[in-house]
Amino acid sequence: MVVELDPGHNRFPPVIAVDANKRGDAVDLIFMTRIEGQGAALRIPITFPQWENLKFLVDGPEAAGS
Repeated sequence: MVVELDPGHNRFPPVIAVDANKRGDAVDLIFMTRIEGQGAALRIPITFPQWENLKFLVDGPEAAGS
């Protein structure tokens, strides 16, 4: 199943799970949902610097110093 996102016209369905896979020099963020009863996943590739920034945003500055 293909999910097309059209800015300003679509609302992404509720995310039921999130995962990440290391892939060469990048990380794939995977957002899993259900559309019309079928599983669907949105994969977003990000660079390692973006991954580190995302971890910092989630964990906070306390985790960066440990």
